[in-house]
Amino acid sequence: MQYPQSILEEELKRGEKLLVGWPWRLLVFTIIVFGIMVAGYLGMQLGYKPYLNSQIKSLDAKIANLSQVVDEEQQKNLITLYSQWINIQNLLNSHTVPSKLFDFLEKNTHSQIYYLSLNLSLMEKSIRLEGMSPNYNILTQQLELFQRAPEIEKVFLENAQNSEGGIRFSIQLIFKPELIH
Repeated sequence: MQYPQSILEEELKRGEKLLVGWPWRLLVFTIIVFGIMVAGYLGMQLGYKPYLNSQIKSLDAKIANLSQVVDEEQQKNLITLYSQWINIQNLLNSHTVPSKLFDFLEKNTHSQIYYLSLNLSLMEKSIRLEGMSPNYNILTQQLELFQRAPEIEKVFLENAQNSEGGIRFSIQLIFKPELIH
């Protein structure tokens, strides 16, 4: 008795059918990509690299020409000047800014008060102000302005006395560091 053949057996007996065009197309595509890569490499090696080398030589020649135009003494002076400029720039960047202090005084001074002198002590974080006020009421308003200012830690009225132009006073302010930084 013969067994019926399964579909799998029939397929195995037929053999494999290869598409003739597919492997050739893949091979041609690979050859084209390889050819483009080789052409790009050769173009870089034979064209672009010599161009870059000629540019480097040209710039080196210009640098050599410039170094001959500027003598060694001028080069040393230029280097010294540049070094000093950098040092001054660093110093100015780290320097405290007292202009904030003047802005603060301008904003927090009563319109009828004027100052005769100002002494600033960074070590003590204090400002000593001497000035004139038309009367004691204006002076107390000024003291209140300073006490309410967030930049000021303490306010001391050191002296207040009647004089010819009004009340001459002396105030010491202890300030927070952010006032001048």
